[in-house]
Amino acid sequence: MSAQTILGAQQVDQVASGTALWPWYAIYTRSRHEKLVAEQLAQKNIPTFLPLQVEVHRWQDRYKKVEMPLFRGYVFAQYDCESTVRTSILRTTGVVRIVGFGQEDAPVPGQQIETLRRLLEMRQLVHRHRYLQVGERVKVISGAMAGLEGILVRVKKQDRLVISIELIRQAVAVELSGYEVVPLSRVGATAARKSTLAS
Repeated sequence: MSAQTILGAQQVDQVASGTALWPWYAIYTRSRHEKLVAEQLAQKNIPTFLPLQVEVHRWQDRYKKVEMPLFRGYVFAQYDCESTVRTSILRTTGVVRIVGFGQEDAPVPGQQIETLRRLLEMRQLVHRHRYLQVGERVKVISGAMAGLEGILVRVKKQDRLVISIELIRQAVAVELSGYEVVPLSRVGATAARKSTLAS
């Protein structure tokens, strides 16, 4: 069975009113339990974010489109870590643990969640990408993706913006054709580099 990404991504997202100030956390799940966990958390009225992408899977006699998690084994949830919600999450079928350090849950920066959410809403073509720890961080300053931040890389003569979720060491990349980007160290400066595709 082979798989090929054919659509940027989709999402399962439920945001309950009055919880915007709570941090996001990464929930580590059992293999192939991401959707089940997201559905159960949503039923418990816990704001949940599961980035999905549509893949084409080849069976013996046909092709079938299947929605697959962008980050295998992870679901994001927004909650007050000092409330009983945390215990409810840990008791959810398919949940292995909440990502953290020692006994303390580690929040995912809200900007990283918002960046992913915006990419999915815009139906941008995203690719799984190896997690990067080094590289020049840039900010998009024009077009529909204005304000997004990530690491600028070049893959097969194409400029891409790599969006990393540091806590779970996962990353995705989106093409930057025609967008203007500037290094974060120079945001607000007049000099801007226009990313173009090489012929």
